[in-house]
Amino acid sequence: MTMDDRNDVPHHRPGSGTSAAASARPPAGPALAARKPAAVGSLTTVGLAVLWALFWALAFITTKLALQDAAPGWVVGVRCLLAGAVLVALRVRHLPAARGELGRLTLAGLLTTTGYLGVIGFALPHLSAGMAAVLSSGTPLLVVTLSAASGRERLRPVHAVGLVLGVLGIAMSAVDRLNMGVVTVGGIVLGCCAVCCLAVGTFLTPYLVRPGTDLFLATGWQSLTGAVPLLLVTAFTGQSVPAGLGARLIGLLLYLALGASILGMTLWLLLIRRVGPSRASIAQFMPPLFSIALSAALLGEPVTALEALAVLPVALSTVLTTRR
Repeated sequence: MTMDDRNDVPHHRPGSGTSAAASARPPAGPALAARKPAAVGSLTTVGLAVLWALFWALAFITTKLALQDAAPGWVVGVRCLLAGAVLVALRVRHLPAARGELGRLTLAGLLTTTGYLGVIGFALPHLSAGMAAVLSSGTPLLVVTLSAASGRERLRPVHAVGLVLGVLGIAMSAVDRLNMGVVTVGGIVLGCCAVCCLAVGTFLTPYLVRPGTDLFLATGWQSLTGAVPLLLVTAFTGQSVPAGLGARLIGLLLYLALGASILGMTLWLLLIRRVGPSRASIAQFMPPLFSIALSAALLGEPVTALEALAVLPVALSTVLTTRR
């Protein structure tokens, strides 16, 4: 074997005796160059997923803190009103073309904004932030169940295993938190109702948000229309404006609107664009991990070994139920 053969960089010379197979080998340099961008792309995707999960987890904690100063409907309503106004203003030129879609987008807003964010806001005074994140991570389980029941997708054995693990993990976390006295049965029921609304909204998204609809406009319109019922209910109950609208509450609301809703949603769209919705859904196992850790550090919520262990089957179920 020649030195050129060993280095996989053949230089064909007349009479050199180098085989055709050896001459056909691709140079090693371009192969390494191709692998490096792929590795960088994978790290970027992981970074996007981690950053999105951090924003999503912080939203539960920030909402929990804001609820110390204002009513749930006001906090969530103002958050969604601000986020929706910014997004619609940025995409207002697309509004005339989307007029035929506004009815469907309004229904999506009632499900995902009023139904999920609003109801989870009313549940949070009776839930720990970590428990709220664990419940929300059950959304893929319900979406898979709805897809199988409607005939849209076949329930494969791996999905069934994922469903069982997800229910087991959520039940473990709920029982542990109930025994500790940091959540109530009513809070868990409200949280489950909120997650059901999100699951139905997610399942109906292909019908409600048609291909070609500007996604930022769709999200903004859903936020605006979903905020209206929350603010009306809060106004009718006499809690429309908190007594002390201080810098702390304003800062929390700005984070929820600009950070959690707008920036978090943008990161989620970027993640879906890079890897597709199925693989992106795997990232949903991270918010409970972050939320439990951050709520312990920032809110002083207790963390037990069972609580930490319960996250594992929930995480595994998310991976299994989003497999194709």
